[in-house]
Amino acid sequence: MPLQIRSRRNQKIARLLPLVPRKGSLAALSILALAAIFCSAPSIAQKPPASPTTNPAAPPAGTRPDDHQRPPGDFLFPRAKIHPPTGEIPKVGQSVVFDASALGAPIVLDRNWRLGIAHSNDPAKPDFDDSAWPIRDAKEALAELDEAHTEQNADQPRPTNDPNANSEKRRQPHSRPFAWFRIRIQLPPQHGPLAIYVRLPVTRNSQIAINNQTVGLDLFANGKLINPEGPNGKNPEAFQQISRIYPIDIPAEQTSLVVAVRIPFVPFGLDAYTGFFANRTFLLGSGDDLRDHLHLWEHAVLFERLPALVDACIKFLLGFFLLALFYTQRDRREYLWLGLHLITVAPLAFFDIVGTTANLETVSMGALVIQFLLISGYFYFEFLVSFLALRRRWYLLALRFSAPLLLTFGPLLYSIHQSDAIAIGFVVSGLFATIWVLGWIVFTGITLTAATIKRNFEAALLLVPLLLSIVGMVELASVTATTSWMGTGPVQSPLTFQAGPVPIHFSAVADFAGIFVIILIIFVRFQRIHRERERASNELAAARSVQELMIPRESPKTPGFHVDTIYTPANEVGGDFFHINATGDGGLLVVIGDVAGHGLQAAMNVSMLMGALRRSPQTDPGKLLSALNEVLVGSSSLTTCQAAYFSANGELTVASAGHPPPYLNSQEVVLPGGLPLGVIGNIEYDETRLYLHPGDRLLMMSDGVAEARKPNGELFGFERVHNLSGQSAFFIAEAAKDFGQEDDITVLTVRRLPPPPPAQDHEEDVKLA
Repeated sequence: MPLQIRSRRNQKIARLLPLVPRKGSLAALSILALAAIFCSAPSIAQKPPASPTTNPAAPPAGTRPDDHQRPPGDFLFPRAKIHPPTGEIPKVGQSVVFDASALGAPIVLDRNWRLGIAHSNDPAKPDFDDSAWPIRDAKEALAELDEAHTEQNADQPRPTNDPNANSEKRRQPHSRPFAWFRIRIQLPPQHGPLAIYVRLPVTRNSQIAINNQTVGLDLFANGKLINPEGPNGKNPEAFQQISRIYPIDIPAEQTSLVVAVRIPFVPFGLDAYTGFFANRTFLLGSGDDLRDHLHLWEHAVLFERLPALVDACIKFLLGFFLLALFYTQRDRREYLWLGLHLITVAPLAFFDIVGTTANLETVSMGALVIQFLLISGYFYFEFLVSFLALRRRWYLLALRFSAPLLLTFGPLLYSIHQSDAIAIGFVVSGLFATIWVLGWIVFTGITLTAATIKRNFEAALLLVPLLLSIVGMVELASVTATTSWMGTGPVQSPLTFQAGPVPIHFSAVADFAGIFVIILIIFVRFQRIHRERERASNELAAARSVQELMIPRESPKTPGFHVDTIYTPANEVGGDFFHINATGDGGLLVVIGDVAGHGLQAAMNVSMLMGALRRSPQTDPGKLLSALNEVLVGSSSLTTCQAAYFSANGELTVASAGHPPPYLNSQEVVLPGGLPLGVIGNIEYDETRLYLHPGDRLLMMSDGVAEARKPNGELFGFERVHNLSGQSAFFIAEAAKDFGQEDDITVLTVRRLPPPPPAQDHEEDVKLA
């Protein structure tokens, strides 16, 4: 069921909601919250009666019109002195008729309006005697009425036997009198279907326009209340005022038409009756012709908001792009918050166009706009905290952990008519939202200004659209306030220029400047990150080149032994290494190791170890590991290592520094445990002695084989290593890689070859042949 404005309290709030800015200005929210609380407070203290019983008394005789009692809760401001319109004023009792007997194209009803103040609905009747009412032309400013043109029974309640009492109570839930505008029109015979088009000016932002459009009207034709065409024509007071067509159903042969228009009587202020025609134009004509005029107005409204809609679409795309960028760079949380901020701000332009066409109730639109603004303000706060890498302070924690209470403002505003308890909650929520927004404004301004003073280029860029938005908001408010206070029609801002049919306002320039700044910051950061990554990539490429020189791609010549090696780094530069050295006595020294970590630091440690191995004349595995340990003592990473010496007679000596055990002919060799290299100094490593027969094979590998992992988390494991230990080094490495490589993979096998036959036996065989 659509929300109905059933009380005076809700109408006051609905009249304040047009002050809500379209986007970007949290500063205006604090003003709005205070104003809404001010209007709600009297109704909370005393619940309004179910039906009006009395009406305000007329002012005492002899008082000035400016002495009227102000309606409580209304936004009333001083208005410039209004002078009576020039021209001949008819004598009292003289009948004045607007001649439309030659009606063809739509004509403007711009003169011969009678103006009076009354409580009852008698002025709506066609035979009502208004000859004592003064004549007013439809000008921007009307002369005020004196007491002679106010009903003598103005202090009496409105008659209860009025046949339209129920509908009027719904449409006008107030107890003030009405200002009536009546005009008698002479129509041509056989005029056909007619309608009246009430045209409003096309404002650049209907939500911030402070003018008479906040007051609705009721139109009577020959005493019959006319419901306008268009969206929600049967309940227009709950929606934003728009240009509408009022179809008049009178017989074709009837040539007399009395049109009566009423609005709530407000003596002065933004909604004063004297400025009624400043923002309304009445046209009389055929319905088809007037609908063409209405379509032109709707197109003008769309063109007026086209820059805002384009800005909203760009913000949507940019917001989703930032979220995708955050998905690829999880350490850049500022992309997340800025993307959410843009996606939350963007819908405000669409709320505006829906509200401008009277398809969304004023209270509902206000609740949505305010709630989205508060949420976007919180996202922007988190963006600044991440963007500037601010340290945790008490005021940051206060703004962050109190922000969830902001989510109560919109729902409470939407449901404020339900009960006084909700109204009290709305007041409390409004006070909190005001305080939070003021804190947000102070935080944003001081933070960006301080960062700019510290020569933060990106913070200075963000400060530019903020300042432009402030200028645009001030310019917009000053123009609309001037329009309202002076009682004139819309004033063209000097900061507005036309791009064909599309007006470009300074506020739109500020919006697009904000988008440009965001794109520029993203581009600058992307360039900086690209340069940093390119420099790191070059450094890693250089380290990889050095590593490739130190770690041989092909197995060296090893007389008496067959060596097979496979090395597959997980990244550009790996942490695994191996060293093979054939000694002069027919022996073979093999060292395999794994430096913790990856990247440049791991490559540097590998370079140190490889350099130490090449310089060291030591072939004893235990002593060699002790020497390497002294090289790495004090380094930031740990290194597991394993050394094995194969003598020419088949004797094998192995020592391990925390490295995975080797496999001899598919059987795991149990070695004494030892600390990894670089933990502490002066460590001695135990040695294990074995014997290799001709044809025996020793398998050595890094932990990257057993730690290979599938996407579901399943490990390759040592059981699979045991099952594959009889395969070639290439087969084992590929099996681990296909399973799911996460670390560097190194596999090395050494097979003792049978000794060659004696040379003399070979010579005797040749001679016998």
